[in-house]
Amino acid sequence: MKKEIRETTGKYVTEKTFEKHMANVAKSFARVDERFGKIDERFDRIDKVMNTVLKQLQEQNQEARENRMMMNSLNFSDVSQQRKIEGLEIRVEKLESKLK
Repeated sequence: MKKEIRETTGKYVTEKTFEKHMANVAKSFARVDERFGKIDERFDRIDKVMNTVLKQLQEQNQEARENRMMMNSLNFSDVSQQRKIEGLEIRVEKLESKLK
């Protein structure tokens, strides 16, 4: 149901009525402050979660970089060892051909 609004007969508001309405306004501001406080708490929690996620992503990125560097060095050493083996195979073939 809608509340009926009484029309005032005079132009002026009494001090009692003004104080009553100002008390209601103060209460509504207190509720708004309480809601903003809860929102601030939520944002703080979200910030903590986002910082944790960011740290984990940075750690994973660092691990991936280290793994790529390790794989690169392993690939390089693998290629160099393969060349050495090929060189040795050629020498062995030459020695075998000399023995025959």
